[in-house]
Amino acid sequence: MAVLFISVQCIAAEQVVLRVAVTEKGKDGPLPCRAWVQAGDDRLFEPISPDATPYAKDRSFSCDGSFDIKVPAGQVTVHVERGKEYYPVDRVVDVAEDGSTQVDIKLERWIDMAADGWYSADLHVHFGSDKLDVLKQLALADDVNWVPAFSYWNQFEKDWPHSPENEHVFADPTHFVSRANEEIERIGGGPFESVGALFIFGLPKPVYVEKHTHTFPPDAVLAGIAKKMDRKCLIDTDKPLWAENVVTMAMGHFDSVQVCHNHYHREQTIHDAGLCCGMASSVIEEEPERYAEEELFHRTNGVYYRWLNCGFRLAATGGSAIGVMAVPLGYNRTYAYISGEPTPEKYIEAVRDGRTFATSGPMLRTKADDMLPGATIRFKSRGLAAIKIETVLESIEPIESIEYVLNGVVVRRSMLRGKKFEGVLREQFNMNFRPQRSGWLLCRATYRNPHDGKLRQAHTSPFYFEVDRKPTAFRKDAEYMIRWIDELLKVAAKPDRYENEEQRREAIKLFNEARQVYTNIANDATRIWGD
Repeated sequence: MAVLFISVQCIAAEQVVLRVAVTEKGKDGPLPCRAWVQAGDDRLFEPISPDATPYAKDRSFSCDGSFDIKVPAGQVTVHVERGKEYYPVDRVVDVAEDGSTQVDIKLERWIDMAADGWYSADLHVHFGSDKLDVLKQLALADDVNWVPAFSYWNQFEKDWPHSPENEHVFADPTHFVSRANEEIERIGGGPFESVGALFIFGLPKPVYVEKHTHTFPPDAVLAGIAKKMDRKCLIDTDKPLWAENVVTMAMGHFDSVQVCHNHYHREQTIHDAGLCCGMASSVIEEEPERYAEEELFHRTNGVYYRWLNCGFRLAATGGSAIGVMAVPLGYNRTYAYISGEPTPEKYIEAVRDGRTFATSGPMLRTKADDMLPGATIRFKSRGLAAIKIETVLESIEPIESIEYVLNGVVVRRSMLRGKKFEGVLREQFNMNFRPQRSGWLLCRATYRNPHDGKLRQAHTSPFYFEVDRKPTAFRKDAEYMIRWIDELLKVAAKPDRYENEEQRREAIKLFNEARQVYTNIANDATRIWGD
């Protein structure tokens, strides 16, 4: 970043003002957007317009629909984008030396998800929580319908820093901001040594404990406090692999898991091999060597699927960590289906009910017998009727494959690599299905990041199937969780893990309670399904 700053300063004497106005094709008035200007090797992202908001980590800025920026005379490229539902534009401009150059750019929408009841959110926002005008601008510029910014990050306070009347603020009828949200993140160390990253949305008051350390109390305790305050709050985690997530899950506190998370950036995937920051390592996998390539992608999905196989019901979500990571708002996002006018409360309800898909790009909508993801479909083993699964994939970037995943196994795949299309790729993907045991099914579409070639995805939440009202339980997945907790118990025994023996005893007691939950699931899988 320092090199870029110096380069920009060196050409400052020759700079002139470029004026850009952005509108939507077929509509009047300015269109909020995100932009930058490429001038040779320099990416310019600090306009002189007072209402623009630069974001240095992404080397871009948001604005209200027009901006003035100093650039060198000559040829530059103006990049303008607006989230996932508009075609991005790269306009080559010859900038006059007299500073008279003005450019009008029209963005074109390629899909309108809200028109069909699907509203977007970024469930990982660290940027601008104390600046409502900035948050409203971001919501519009990146076209994210709900922006639930974290008011606290690793702070234990008794009240929110804002008044109740501006907890929720609407930028327009379909774009809104909320700030009664927090992240409690305690990560780092060697394998299995992190506590986790706990995202809590929609609480009347923040989680407060008077005594806390980097390892105590466990996340499951804090999540339990949140659920006691308001059972309708939403508890999410940005990655399933944080070490103590296995315990919080066993206690039944998680509502959702981010499968499109903040390690997926525009130009790279970070911490792909070997993982980092005290996550659960691959030593608990049956075949750890298979995760040498794309470990983060496959284990993110794989651990999520194992929890589903243990009978937990979890929505698939996405978040970007703008403010911390080099991504704009909504680069990874959640779409939730909402009936009627959208509100933060309705959005939380939709995620908790599982009416979602997560994406880093493509749009993926699926139904099972006309029901949305999150639905539970009950059957009797005698006279079992087939379920009709119907999926529509839409994308403006090439897709590698679209797949149905049943109880963690791909049961149908359509390869789309190399398929030619103009404008928008649209694919129908259908299947008739008869469940053999209680479980779940979901759809995902994979593609490759054009910069680093790593896997990305769109990923629906599951449909759940109950056969003869018996529970979902798979022994191999419950035993995986038991191996995970056994690693946590080793970490808990380290002399410097806790401040005193009382903390250690409390943590170990909770870990063993979670271990018993998974032991019961493994026993159910054997008793009921013969695993």
